[in-house]
Amino acid sequence: MAARKKTLKKTEFESFENCFPKTSQTASTWAAWFQNDHPLHLELGCGKAEFSYALSSLFPEKNYVGVDLKPDRLWKPAKDALAEGRKNIALVCGNLLHLDQYVAENEADEIWITFPDPFPKKRHIKHRMVNPPFLAQYRKVLAPEGFLHFKTDNLELFQYTLEVWARQPGLHFHEICFDLHGENALPDHYKLLTTYERAFLEMGKKINYTCISFS
Repeated sequence: MAARKKTLKKTEFESFENCFPKTSQTASTWAAWFQNDHPLHLELGCGKAEFSYALSSLFPEKNYVGVDLKPDRLWKPAKDALAEGRKNIALVCGNLLHLDQYVAENEADEIWITFPDPFPKKRHIKHRMVNPPFLAQYRKVLAPEGFLHFKTDNLELFQYTLEVWARQPGLHFHEICFDLHGENALPDHYKLLTTYERAFLEMGKKINYTCISFS
């Protein structure tokens, strides 16, 4: 039954006008698809895109694109956006190692990575979204003045990320925070609660956050 539901969601996802399945090509630029030149914000490994969906409501003057490997996760935000007539969000089913196939060079104004799989087993560490092969893709699509934001409840992953990123040339840290919700100086919309984030906080976990740029 669960497998059948996933298949149905995948089929529906592929039919939605605000979705781009693996077999399709996005527009030459997102400005062409959105039909405006508003700032473009990406949420990578977005799952159900709760964070982007909330931001797209708060900031209608910005465009949002969520990218994830699994179309059944993207089905709900896509369906909700169509039902509400929300025009500033789109969903892409794709591999982040091929991000430059979905986003043009220097096209994104901001990138968000929110609560990715920590891949705690040693043999799976190579799959972490913060590793250099992924970072090279982020660098390629992010505008020179753009920012990449990362937040996670997993302290081990966060420390690993800081260590990996500190070794990358031309990468600059703008913020390192080990308790996002205890930091009053950061904007409130950084702290929008997704289902996972709310659960982590209820478990007594701190949310770690960092912001970087490239040169």
